[in-house]
Amino acid sequence: MSQFRNNKNSSNTKHKRKRNHEIRKTNFDRGRIGRCAFSQQLYCAKHGQHDGEQPPRSPLISQDPSADTTDVYAFVSPDKPDTVTIIGSWIPLEGPQGGPNYYKFGDDVRYTLHVDNNGDAKPDQSYRFNFTTQTQNGNTFLYNTGPIDSVSSNNLNVVQTYAIEEANGEKVTKWGENLIVPPVCIGPKSTPDCDKLMASGIQKISTPDGEMQVFAGPTDDPFWVDLLIFDLLSLRAQKAPIGYDRPSKGVDGLKGFNVHSIAMQIPIKKLLKGSTDTVLGVWATSERRATKTYSAGAVSSEGDWVQVSRLGMPLVNEVVLPLALKDAFNSLPPDQDYALATSGTPAGNLLLSSVLTPELQTLLGALYGVPNPGKPRNDLLTIFLTGIKTGAEFTLQTPGGPVKVPAGTNVNQPAGKFTPAEVIRLNVAEAFRPGVKGSLCAPKPNYKLGLLGGDVCGFPNGRRLQDDVTEIELLAVAGAAYPVITGEAFAFNAGLIKVLNDGIDTNDKPFKANFPYLATPHRGLDFRSC
Repeated sequence: MSQFRNNKNSSNTKHKRKRNHEIRKTNFDRGRIGRCAFSQQLYCAKHGQHDGEQPPRSPLISQDPSADTTDVYAFVSPDKPDTVTIIGSWIPLEGPQGGPNYYKFGDDVRYTLHVDNNGDAKPDQSYRFNFTTQTQNGNTFLYNTGPIDSVSSNNLNVVQTYAIEEANGEKVTKWGENLIVPPVCIGPKSTPDCDKLMASGIQKISTPDGEMQVFAGPTDDPFWVDLLIFDLLSLRAQKAPIGYDRPSKGVDGLKGFNVHSIAMQIPIKKLLKGSTDTVLGVWATSERRATKTYSAGAVSSEGDWVQVSRLGMPLVNEVVLPLALKDAFNSLPPDQDYALATSGTPAGNLLLSSVLTPELQTLLGALYGVPNPGKPRNDLLTIFLTGIKTGAEFTLQTPGGPVKVPAGTNVNQPAGKFTPAEVIRLNVAEAFRPGVKGSLCAPKPNYKLGLLGGDVCGFPNGRRLQDDVTEIELLAVAGAAYPVITGEAFAFNAGLIKVLNDGIDTNDKPFKANFPYLATPHRGLDFRSC
């Protein structure tokens, strides 16, 4: 794979000192922790010894919900196919009745949506969001002092705004500031019309390449999954052994919960600026200042920005990476993924084997007898790192009926030389835009199987809100895409489509037909009780 180019970056962090009896400092340089773990293994690989200290055994980001990225989505906007919608969500498992200090974006966190348009796994456009919270009346404990009928209501006591800027190399463009974040959806007395409040958070921004739309605020959590799957890979909707002796309906473990989401609708013309390719790489990050300082009644941050969370393809950090790599991977920029994986170091070997010999496949085989289609799993390397170019004939479901495309058909692999990286890859060529002339997108989107079901505009070519990524990835690990991607023979058992199924096919709330497409956040009144 010599055609791939790899790059490495480094950063330095400075710290200031103050008297210990006045303050307490916490170092948030998780990136440094991760890089040191990798550097230590690189050193040991050269010198033939290992330090007794191991990398962290559990994800640091789970202790930092304000910076914890839950999901990323990237898709051609169905009602505006000359644009792409990118969504990032943060703060997992937000209970809507979480007062009196309700959930919000972190004022000390920098949230960023990144786009690579030339395949080098480096951001060509980074949209950075910084938030500011103001309390109008500090003499009350109330989030609101009466009904909130608009985002400008005097009854809204805790007001959050944000600024958005775009970094393109060293060039930084400010696109807006003091943009309002809609309040949380408390209940019918405080927030009688949450749909109206959410809609008022949509901002329209003019650019030389067309209009962008932006939204930042609380939403329903758009992901769904039966979390009982972590009971040794059990699917409660199925019979034993993969299910239980008494199967029952699947339970959406995220039903009723909210997140805070940032959504952008960006003209394709703008996203492709300066590129001759049509495949985008998309991911999200969270950053904190290197040092946080606590003093009486105040907290401040200083130092360089440090990446503490990163997310591209769904479920990679959760079920692909082993515990020893999770924290460090959160700090790693995508352009270093492949360089690390092929470095020959213990950390690199572990990363590469996690993809080529996935633990999930081993579990499926050991627990339930699901056959392994081949070793190594180059099909998964293609799905998660390079983007897909078919290795065998494949049938697409198109507006004109089924169409067989030959081996070598490019779905979402960057053109020419490129850097493999764990990002969402989305082809925005006209053939991959729904509703336009010549589109190859399935006339009725196959959210259940995505690309596996012949819908070329479904996951893993981008990720739509409705795509059932848990089941699509389970089927991919079981080998559903193996013959098409590798060109090697494998008789995939189509019966697994019904078996590798958690019994949940859709979100608990319907998505909207227009930007930002996300469902309105749940009200505290409606929150489920156990």
